[in-house]
Amino acid sequence: MPKKPTYEELLQRVKELEQEKLESNVNPAVHTTDADNLASIINVAEVQSIMDDFYHLTNMATAILDLEGNVLERTGWQDICTKFHRKHPQTSQNCTESDLFLARGLKPGEHIEYKCKNGLWDVVTPLYVGSIHLGNIYAGQFFYDDEQIDEEIFVRQAEMYGFDKEAYLDAFRRIPKYSRETVHHLISFLAKFSGYLSRVSLANMQLQKEITERKQAETALKDSQARLRTLIQTIPDLVWLKDQQGTYLLCNPRFESFFGASEKEIAGKSDYDFVDKDLADHFRKHDKISMAKGKPSKNEEEVTFADDGHRELLETIKTPMYTNDGQLAGVLGIGRDITERKRAEEEKLLLEEQYHQAQKVESIGRLAGGVAHDYNNALSVIIGFTELAMDEVDPAGPLRANLGQVLTAAQRAADITRQLLAFARKQPIAPKVLDLNLTVASMFKMLRHLISEDIDLAWSPGADLWPVKLDPSQVDQILANLCVNARDAIEGVGKITIETGNATFDEAYCAAHPGFVPGRFVLLAVSDDGCGIGKEILDNMFEPFFTTKDADKGTGLGLSTVYGIVKQNNGFINVYSKPGEGTAIKIYLPRHLGEAVGALEVSTQGLAKGRGEVILLVEDDLPILKLAKKTLHGLGYKVLAAGTPSEAMALAEQHPGGIDLLLTDVIMPQMNGRELAERLQTFYPDIKCVYMSGYTSNVIAHHGVLDEGVHFIQKPFFKKDMAKTVRKALDEKRK
Repeated sequence: MPKKPTYEELLQRVKELEQEKLESNVNPAVHTTDADNLASIINVAEVQSIMDDFYHLTNMATAILDLEGNVLERTGWQDICTKFHRKHPQTSQNCTESDLFLARGLKPGEHIEYKCKNGLWDVVTPLYVGSIHLGNIYAGQFFYDDEQIDEEIFVRQAEMYGFDKEAYLDAFRRIPKYSRETVHHLISFLAKFSGYLSRVSLANMQLQKEITERKQAETALKDSQARLRTLIQTIPDLVWLKDQQGTYLLCNPRFESFFGASEKEIAGKSDYDFVDKDLADHFRKHDKISMAKGKPSKNEEEVTFADDGHRELLETIKTPMYTNDGQLAGVLGIGRDITERKRAEEEKLLLEEQYHQAQKVESIGRLAGGVAHDYNNALSVIIGFTELAMDEVDPAGPLRANLGQVLTAAQRAADITRQLLAFARKQPIAPKVLDLNLTVASMFKMLRHLISEDIDLAWSPGADLWPVKLDPSQVDQILANLCVNARDAIEGVGKITIETGNATFDEAYCAAHPGFVPGRFVLLAVSDDGCGIGKEILDNMFEPFFTTKDADKGTGLGLSTVYGIVKQNNGFINVYSKPGEGTAIKIYLPRHLGEAVGALEVSTQGLAKGRGEVILLVEDDLPILKLAKKTLHGLGYKVLAAGTPSEAMALAEQHPGGIDLLLTDVIMPQMNGRELAERLQTFYPDIKCVYMSGYTSNVIAHHGVLDEGVHFIQKPFFKKDMAKTVRKALDEKRK
């Protein structure tokens, strides 16, 4: 038989049980929602062991029951109960009623005695968990030693319930007897034990609640970390985290492709392990800027991806990261590819510049158009009467020289107006299909005279050159202006090269090379080995009146004239230059599908004279009317002069003979020159027509291009220009 524990040993076991419960002996399946289930809160096996020791020490039967009457623990129960009372339905009911009666209304630490209906004493103390009454601890199945026991009562019970009388009475005689003092001490121990169980159970529940909450928090944290990880892994930007020393802690797949390594290979290393020192220094510099500022910092950096070698322009935001206690932990970096955005911004800026340029062109066009008519009329008078006066004075006299200066100044003024109109694409032109090789070659002698003898002029014509369609005089203007600018860029000995060629650009090429336009073009390039051009000048070199030359050496309209001519003919122009490395200006003109004409021959004959033809002259500016009439008379023509369209119609109706040609201003009151010509053709179907104007508007030209078959003379004009144009119109056979 095992050694009986002492009372002190029993108390010590209870305390140990309490400590074990508080530390670790917790059923992980327990939840606070199970507070109404006593069996799930206490360690039944351990309690059973203690109560067994209690029985060996005291020989008193014990039990722990929940409020439903379910027995969780029992020790030392008497045979009279186990073999008889709890076997018969009636006596078993008496036991249960006793148990439930004793359980009612007890507070923690209290106990109550009760003699059950089967004749035995029971004592009970409640078992609480916190403020919840979940069960009771019972001791009993005994008699008090100071009471008189009537054996006949038990004899009658045996007979009443059909028990084996001899066995039943034998069990009756083995029922223990205790003094009331002993029972008091025993139940006092059980009450304390109940308190221990209550505290342990409550601590168990609280601990389980904490564990459950912690597990829930850990699960939530893992879920949150998983979501964050998924976000970082799937975000299209580069994402990385470094500590204060620049060591990588984590990164996403986009960043892995940048370094060409996995996150596992990157973590624990720095930029210096993957990129060159200059770039690593750049990265580290901006890490430190962000940490020093204590707030996000932004910068742009162009990088090459190690996985496939492609380049991206990144907008990088670096944000300092802090621990919960406010200590700097490192830097979070996010790099976004802004290559396309930058390209779009540049395209937008280019479009804005083009829009502003178009506005500028339109403004200058309106300005030039507004003044050109009156200004050129005035210049026509100056030039015309100066020429007439020069014909009447001594060719060797000083007056003729003075008149020559007047004529030169008037010519310069006319050139300025013409250049303004060219920049604004308002210059009237008569395009022809040309072979630029032939056109340039025919100009070479003239160009040679424009440049210094110390400068070599080289000509490199392209083979099988495609034709273009533009006014031959505009080719003269382009090459003259470009060669003069190239000449001025060369100090001393140098070289200017003119070249032509065919060029085709597709969409992909143009997307990668801003400034180019898709299509087939003919190249006309002028390059020099002069001083070159700085960026600040390149940005403004085609602006009208912009010049780096001295005030008496240029108007600033030469390159703007070239620009206007190229745009008027739907071409584009690119400039390549660096200070000290010379300049190349490349013009691309659209290829024209058609046969080119030969180079225009320069006439060496004198003034083209009239043969007595009748010309109807219409001009609303009286001085020009007088000048033109006098000039035409001098050339051998008969002139009918009219100051208004209505006067011209009257003269035509009254004139007895035929009229060979109408020479009319374009812009006049009452009706314009084209309308007048159309009306006169009802009277004179074969009449020829020459228009003259300082500004054509859209009456005889569309976007500056003269209508097919139109003869036009630009004001101000010289006598030879009028003679040539009138003679050409008269000699042209009517189609």
